[in-house]
Amino acid sequence: MGNPVNVNGVTLTLKDFRKFDTNISVDNIPKGPLVNMSGLEGSTSNPFTVTVLAYLPDNPLKPIENTTGLQLQGNEIYLNYYGIIPVQIPNKEGGYNMVSCRDFRVDFNCDQVASQYDLYYIEYIYELEEGTELADMILVRNNNTNPILKNVNEGPITDRGTVTAPAETEPPTEF
Repeated sequence: MGNPVNVNGVTLTLKDFRKFDTNISVDNIPKGPLVNMSGLEGSTSNPFTVTVLAYLPDNPLKPIENTTGLQLQGNEIYLNYYGIIPVQIPNKEGGYNMVSCRDFRVDFNCDQVASQYDLYYIEYIYELEEGTELADMILVRNNNTNPILKNVNEGPITDRGTVTAPAETEPPTEF
């Protein structure tokens, strides 16, 4: 569907992008994009397919500045890759583990608080260049780039996101 784009040693290729549903009340949206990924970095699964369900404001969107990733809708919605970042995730002992995550963001620029959202389906492939650092997981976030309302549509402090990794091939033996 789209031309491949290389950012920081990762090649992104858009497979599908479409508006799936419209006029969804803010009360009925989840806390962030829903994400699925195939393959495990470091295995023979390169490239990796990622599917995202992203809820974005149905308000008019303005052009964004970072257009280095995959163009999804004009200059208003892009899937951008920001490299590998450390993220703390809860562990089963009640503490936290530090993991490395590929930071993908569905960037948009909205200068109005939204009460209605549209649901978008995004499917893309990412492929690592040989020698590119491996990550434990990926992080996909909706990211309002508007400096005035940044995070207002996405949450009070930080952009909402989903951290995902492929499922283990065998179920865990410990409970």
